[in-house]
Order: sequence, then structure tokens, then C-alpha cells
Amino acid sequence: MVSHLWESLGLHGKRVLILHHDDLGLLHAQNAAYEVLGFPTGSIMVPAGWGAQLAHRPHLDLGVHLTLTSEWRAPRLRPLTTSASLRDSSGHFWSTVEEAWLHIRTEEAEAELRAQIHAALAMGIDVTHVDTHMGAVLRPDLAEIYLKLALEFRLPAFIPESLEAINLPAPLRLPIESLLDRAPLPKVRWLDSYPVPPDQRRAWYLDTLSRAGPGVYHLIHHSALPTPEAQSLPDWEKRKADYEALQDAEVRRVIGEFTLLTYRQVREALRRVG
Repeated sequence: MVSHLWESLGLHGKRVLILHHDDLGLLHAQNAAYEVLGFPTGSIMVPAGWGAQLAHRPHLDLGVHLTLTSEWRAPRLRPLTTSASLRDSSGHFWSTVEEAWLHIRTEEAEAELRAQIHAALAMGIDVTHVDTHMGAVLRPDLAEIYLKLALEFRLPAFIPESLEAINLPAPLRLPIESLLDRAPLPKVRWLDSYPVPPDQRRAWYLDTLSRAGPGVYHLIHHSALPTPEAQSLPDWEKRKADYEALQDAEVRRVIGEFTLLTYRQVREALRRVG
């Protein structure tokens, strides 16, 4: 039935775009860019400090950016649970995916990710989907938890059609691909602006979107206002570049050539068939 989901939404043969704002709740500057741009879809890092700013707005299309790592010097994020394996010596999440995968215990990861979804709901977020920060759920046992929670809460999960762009260790690639292929959830074509140099960002949006053929695309951006707060992050110029590109009239014209889709629409379609 999931294979016919896009058809049930009238999207067969169309160029469809989910424009997804990652890392909401991390900074006020991130939330402020979301408000200015006006695109409804994004996901909140619940362990960060600014998620409640977007609560109690049922018209928004907000998911949970499930978090198991904290890569910046500031802000550093802590787990919601007391799970010891999720924490480094300072009590924060591990800085890298590799460290997290080396230490995290399966049952403690499940408790934490479940707590993040429950916390978003308690905050007043009408959670429409889940996705993953830094791909940290792509250890096979963690991927199983990711899919389990999506099905349990009856939510779509961000699942790309292809993992070619992800630098997974060779022993993990086959089991992860097999697991995601079997998942009874819709898959999308993944576009990610993050690796693109800031001075090439506008051109990348124009070229990538203009060349996209029919299909459902999940395009990740990290837009933030270039405030002193945002400039505390080492990648702030990339976030500024996304923000500026998505305000550009020509980029918006190209985006307007797509059928725009929200995860709320996907969630409701999934719930009707399941």
C-alpha cells in the first residue's frame, strides 16, 4: 500500500518538493530564519533550548530531529534521559557519529529517542514526522529503533531512496539498505545543500532544482540569520548562504515550479491507509 502512497496523493509523474529546515530549536537565529522564509516544514532538536518557541502552532509542519550527537563547542547538548552510554565525560552527547556508535547501548538509545518524541508532544508540537541528526541512527540496531518508533507513533520517517551520498562503513551498507528497503514507509529522493560552498549555494539551488525530474524530493537546508549567536557556529556561513538563497527571487521562482508537499500531508495519507 505504501508503494501507492504518492499516487493516492495525486503526485504520480509530478515534480514534488519537501523543503526541509533542519536544526530548528538549536538557535534563536535558526527559528527566526524559519519564520522569515515561510516554508512550513522542518524538524526540531528537542534537547536544544529553543524548541518551545515553535510550540502550539498546529498549522506548522514540524518533526523531531532525533539527536544522539552534539558536534559543536557551543551549544553543547545533553540527553533528556540519564542513559550513561549516550554521554561523554562532560555529560553531553558524543561529538561524532563514530564515538556515538562505539559507545551507545541499544536500549538506552531507544529510551532517549522515545523521550525526545514524547517531549515534543508534551511541548505542544503536533509532530508530523521524524528524521535524524547527522545520520546517527544508521547503525543497524539504531535504524531498527528509528523505524520502530516511526511506526509506533504512526509517523513518516525521512528515508532516502538511495544511500550513495552517505559515507557508510562497508560492513554497514548492505544491512542498512536491506532494512530501509523493507520498511513499510515512503521513501524520498534526498537533496542536501550542506556540502556546497557558501558562495556557490544560490547556483546550486537553481541548477539542482531546474534539472530535477519527476519524483518526490526531500531537500535539506540549515537556514539561520547571520546574528552574533549564529556566528558562534563554525558553519554559520553555510547557514547564512541557505537563508539568502531561499530568499532569492529566482530560486523561489524555480521552487514554485514544484508541487510543494508537507509531512503533515504524508502523515495523514499514511494514517488513512494504515
